[in-house]
Amino acid sequence: MNYFQGGKEHPQHISVGAVMRNADSLIRVHHFPKDVTKGFWKSIGVTDLYILMRETLEPNETLEAALARGLAEEFNAVATLDDYLGAIISTPYDERTPGERFPFEKTTLYFLCTYEKDAGVRRDMSDAEGQSILEWQSADFLIPIMKTQRERFARDDVDESAILERLAAR
Repeated sequence: MNYFQGGKEHPQHISVGAVMRNADSLIRVHHFPKDVTKGFWKSIGVTDLYILMRETLEPNETLEAALARGLAEEFNAVATLDDYLGAIISTPYDERTPGERFPFEKTTLYFLCTYEKDAGVRRDMSDAEGQSILEWQSADFLIPIMKTQRERFARDDVDESAILERLAAR
């Protein structure tokens, strides 16, 4: 059992997130331009969503290991960990059981990373994140879009603009 997943029995969720920049200071994001047909995002009817890399912590896994695993699995990337950017705490709902909704506290710790190279890992196309288009975008492009996502999807965990604003203010 993953005690960091969030849900009815364990209403807390711990994740790491990456703001991975390239040499041109562009940020790697998942872009879901159309309806997601599998997994978690299907439950909220995702269309035209932008999110950063986020990976759930596994039992006995360090934050650094979870970050490296997430970057490899979701972005096929190896990156250097540069700095801690802060956290977003949100309250989404576990909707994995048909007809039931359970609120849980989701804490995502975000880290600034610099892209080094491809990891040589094939993305898992059966996973929801495997259905995204990976894009390099500027913070100026992403911030206003992410601000509107909270209302569009009625979920506070899809607005990561505060983390990007913190980075832009440096």
